[in-house]
Amino acid sequence: MVIYAYLIYFNMDTYVNRILYLFSPNFYWLFFFFLLSMAVVFPLITMVIMYKTNWISSYQIPIRKERLPVLVFVMIYYIMTYVIFRSWNQKLSFFIDPYVSFLFGGLALLAILFFITIKWKISLHTASVAGLAGGMMAVLLHQEEVYNLTTMMTINSILLLSIGLVSFSRLYLKAHNYGQILAGIATGFLVMYTIVFNQWYI
Repeated sequence: MVIYAYLIYFNMDTYVNRILYLFSPNFYWLFFFFLLSMAVVFPLITMVIMYKTNWISSYQIPIRKERLPVLVFVMIYYIMTYVIFRSWNQKLSFFIDPYVSFLFGGLALLAILFFITIKWKISLHTASVAGLAGGMMAVLLHQEEVYNLTTMMTINSILLLSIGLVSFSRLYLKAHNYGQILAGIATGFLVMYTIVFNQWYI
């Protein structure tokens, strides 16, 4: 989720992003490779280790209780990512506030999903894609001026459509029932939209 959000946000043609690229032309790839490591590479390595040591029975993690340690490790990587980006945000005169609030929203969403998963199997896939859609919609609505508005509106429409596609796939694979999928959509979208639109973070 954070990788897609990064690619969308920093390709949004806004006044703030233009200033960032002007004064820090190398920041994009530095941030991207750090984020790729923390959000993709390390979690995947962790999952492989957990599978090899029988912490999880499948990479699809169909068993609810097996999802809990995976979520814990993901949250650890996410916290580290958030702390680093918050530090960079201060050095960049708070120019990336919207993205930092997106990271904080993602962390809050992970925590909520963790506590729900203790008692109930909620759809993590739909929560993630709905969270991405809600967060990106909030970012777009919060921007004073977006020079490539048509492109961004198209991307947001695709994200909303992807909620339906992911939901259908989870039902088709019989990984979740309707309630678990709808709960994932509602939780992901509302949490991310609220936090990002208000640009909350600590």
